[in-house]
Amino acid sequence: MPTRIDFRPSLDLACRITGMRVALVGEVTESTWRSIQSIDSAGLGISSGMILDINRTFCKDVRSSRAPVWFGDALAHPLFIDSPIPGMYGFRSYISVPVLLADGSLFGTLCTLDPEPKPVDEQQVQSMNDVATLVAAQIDALRSHDADSRTIDGLKEQGDMVGRQLAEYEQSNAELQRVAKQREEFIGVLAHDLRNPVQAIRAGVDLLGLGALTDSQQKVLGHINDSADRIAELIDVTLDFARGRLGTGIALKLEPWSDLSGVLAMACREAMRPFHGRNCEVDLQLPVTFVCDAARLCQLLANLVINAAIHGTPGQPIHVKGRSVGAGIEISVANQGVIPAAQMGHLFEPFARPQERRLDSGLGLGLYIAAQIAKAHGGMLTVTSSSDEGTVLTVRL
Repeated sequence: MPTRIDFRPSLDLACRITGMRVALVGEVTESTWRSIQSIDSAGLGISSGMILDINRTFCKDVRSSRAPVWFGDALAHPLFIDSPIPGMYGFRSYISVPVLLADGSLFGTLCTLDPEPKPVDEQQVQSMNDVATLVAAQIDALRSHDADSRTIDGLKEQGDMVGRQLAEYEQSNAELQRVAKQREEFIGVLAHDLRNPVQAIRAGVDLLGLGALTDSQQKVLGHINDSADRIAELIDVTLDFARGRLGTGIALKLEPWSDLSGVLAMACREAMRPFHGRNCEVDLQLPVTFVCDAARLCQLLANLVINAAIHGTPGQPIHVKGRSVGAGIEISVANQGVIPAAQMGHLFEPFARPQERRLDSGLGLGLYIAAQIAKAHGGMLTVTSSSDEGTVLTVRL
């Protein structure tokens, strides 16, 4: 019966809300899942009428719990990283919410998915629940009435309401995107223009250093130079953030490196200099020659080591290990700290940091930029964390 309903306005709205390119309404039974209607702009082959074993879908969990299942990236989520289901159908981001009818029964699920990682938050999941309510109302209306004029008018009103909501969402989303783009372009331009006064400060320090100075004056010049270095570092981090957010990506200078293990080991030692008394054990056995941007990989590894030093368990060593894997490399940074489950899904997002550390110095962009450097190399940064194994951040290129 529900196949007589046009769910496309609701599916379009679900795609707009989540940014995902595949949406569908599925009917769920104890043993099967059946696609009632779908939109597939990503070419995953999801079509109306498709029937699957319920045990080979996440909708089984939605059916049993009557609660949403969602994640922004299956490969970076502690609960779904080992599940074969995303790889089976070719998606990495996913939201599935229950479609509950007026009598309390569960008809099925409203799902969106995409082969690429997408940011997902509770507000989007709640909006998906609202769309599922509209879908359930359409099914209830068709089941409760014959196809007379009143039913048709009621369904048309539901469709018009979905259409109005879609138009309002598109207008609001376009404005938010415009403001976000302007903000990030401003950040990029500002960071770029700040480099000139920093260079002037450094030149002034060098010029003053040529004269005869007292010890106290030399000390003041040293403080000024250190501050200029810190400003320059913050400018570089801000520019990397802007490039990542504006879609241009972090620029690389790819060259064959013959001593990558030594270069990265030195980066680890430099990163640990402020953390006196902390032990970082480095075991890097990387290829004799590897094509990469070594400076960027040093920045990536330093960010991971600093993160481990700050958030890991004091007194416990940090372990850095690197090996060849096929035609690529794999480098891991492990510490004995444990990341709360609520933070795992947002770990590589900009400005992500624990609530109790929100006032700490720094921009909170270290892991975000590390993930962007891995992505620019065609690789990926992932994390696992448990009380038994501690936290392991792994980059695969």
